[in-house]
Amino acid sequence: CRGVFKDDTPTQLERRRRESSMSQELAKIKDEMDGMTAAMTMIANTPSDVDEEIAPATPIPQGMDIDKVGRAFRRLDALYKATQLISSEFDLEQRISDVLDLAMEVTHADRGFLMMRDEESDTLNVEVIRDTSGKIDSSSPSMSIARKAAIDGDPVLMSDSDHDSKYGQRESIIMQRIETAMCVPLMIQDKIIGSLYVDSKSETINFNEEDLEMFQAMANQAAMAIHNVRLHQQMVDAEKKRADLGRFLSPAVVKTIMDQKQDLVLGGDKISATVLYCDIRGFTPLSEGLSPDELVDLLNEHFTAMTEIVFKFKGTLDKFIGDEVMALFGAPFSAEDDAKLAVHAALEMQETNRTLNLKRAANGLPEFQVGIGVNSGNVFAGYIGSPDRMDYTVIGDNVNIASRLCSVALAGQIIIGEETYDLVKDQFKTESAGSPVLKGKSQLIKTYAVTG
Repeated sequence: CRGVFKDDTPTQLERRRRESSMSQELAKIKDEMDGMTAAMTMIANTPSDVDEEIAPATPIPQGMDIDKVGRAFRRLDALYKATQLISSEFDLEQRISDVLDLAMEVTHADRGFLMMRDEESDTLNVEVIRDTSGKIDSSSPSMSIARKAAIDGDPVLMSDSDHDSKYGQRESIIMQRIETAMCVPLMIQDKIIGSLYVDSKSETINFNEEDLEMFQAMANQAAMAIHNVRLHQQMVDAEKKRADLGRFLSPAVVKTIMDQKQDLVLGGDKISATVLYCDIRGFTPLSEGLSPDELVDLLNEHFTAMTEIVFKFKGTLDKFIGDEVMALFGAPFSAEDDAKLAVHAALEMQETNRTLNLKRAANGLPEFQVGIGVNSGNVFAGYIGSPDRMDYTVIGDNVNIASRLCSVALAGQIIIGEETYDLVKDQFKTESAGSPVLKGKSQLIKTYAVTG
């Protein structure tokens, strides 16, 4: 999972700490086993064809504890299997399910469940359960034990000698015939992300302190495995959000939004902004003489150049509408001089288009002539669409006016509305463009042409 930890120094430190802890645990087991390996090899290598009466049986070394060897192998196997979870597929539900299945396997438990903490609501929820009796519910003592581990961060052990304990006294413990139970917290650094619970009704199973130690060591690796999936999902979601925002916002604005770590949600606010439309004049007849490939290449060249200019002047690319570019200045963030930046962008768009036309003419391609409309005022800005497909945009009467100003602008002309004019008249050369009748507007609107 190196990709997940690439730029996450705290997580790298935690991972190394966990790996160090696991290495120490494995080393401890290895030390227990090394002293017995040679003797076990001698026993295994005793020739089977030698008469037992002639060849004396290889004696078991003095002090060798067969049960201890079994427990060591069991702990080693449990830790090994837990580490394998870290490299499994990045599906959170599957990973949580695998963790519980492993816990059930290594403890030989009859029942178990995994409880996770919801980070947003700070509540504890059972994510997966294994219970053929169907008797584990929110009021069961099992849940109380799991909540205690998930809240206090302390492991809980209940053996058959604990029936007079605060857990064993409960009538439901006796009714469900729970003989023994264990629960350990799932922790990352000092943060508890949940708990893991198992119990057994079998009289032949009685969890002890060594079982609890093994269970906790396995849970530590399982917690890291779950945490890795969450980090992976956060990384994927962040990259998707960054890619979505990068379609219409400059890299600097994308970084600002990403640093806020807020989810994209439907809705918006009323703000003051400047809207710019840039449209190619006579595009339909112009495109009739071009092959599809030539047309696409010309449009992509044009859109790329115009988008770079929008971003250069701290604007937001709202959308492409056919052969038209719609850009926003002051949304989602204001630069205070948004109208000035929008007019600067419009002037550079016209200049860049003239430069591109020289290149087109040299290559025997048709030239583009663009008209630009700019208008300022109050708009509604926000994410509009559906939860599955939304776009950041602006709507309102001032947006419509900007579009109408673009439609009346002649080739090579920049037409601005009266409010934009009031904001920039001391910074640009302008001349009156009259008060044309704009489609959908009953009142005449004063317009101005920016000349330099």
